[in-house]
Amino acid sequence: MQYAELLTDDAAFSALRDECNAVFDTNQRLPAKVFHSNFAKFYVFEHGQIFRQEFAAFLVEIARIFTDVSVNYMTLDPDPVEYYWKKCGFYGLASFERDSLIENYLGVMTRDGSADSFRARGGDVGVMWGSSLNWGIFCDRISWDVCLMGVPFELDKSLMGTIGCMSSDQMKKYLLSQYQNKRSVAVDFLKSLYTNYLEL
Repeated sequence: MQYAELLTDDAAFSALRDECNAVFDTNQRLPAKVFHSNFAKFYVFEHGQIFRQEFAAFLVEIARIFTDVSVNYMTLDPDPVEYYWKKCGFYGLASFERDSLIENYLGVMTRDGSADSFRARGGDVGVMWGSSLNWGIFCDRISWDVCLMGVPFELDKSLMGTIGCMSSDQMKKYLLSQYQNKRSVAVDFLKSLYTNYLEL
């Protein structure tokens, strides 16, 4: 099935990639500083949250707060051009209109169970942002299986609770449990994360 949200137009992709580059340093990976924007508040949650239907509803609420017309997802690994455009015939970038996001989100992200869907291959490292450019989410499944969201101000706790945002202590317990055999690596990651994102 073809989805209108998956970009095939060169100019549209170029314009949205420029938006992406205004929010993110796409050459960086966590725990380094992955945002160009000077966000004041950061939230961490498990990567798996982005493939739940409830996450689509969360994105709509975020879009309403920041008056976004659209919400976008772009793959960083695999590359949106070298992998998706050349192998699949569409760019590794999906642009969702806010009003139809809940209805279309999971279908686009999973592509009916395709092995090269964003949920599968294309979910290794990716980013999300709204058309306002006032928030961003860096999604890293390869290294740490976490997402880091940056915003200009603190958001409602009940809203952030819907996606299981972790406190500093919860983040520490989560990573140490994930990397029991590499405790020192997890500790170093946490130290760098807290240094770069002091308001976690």
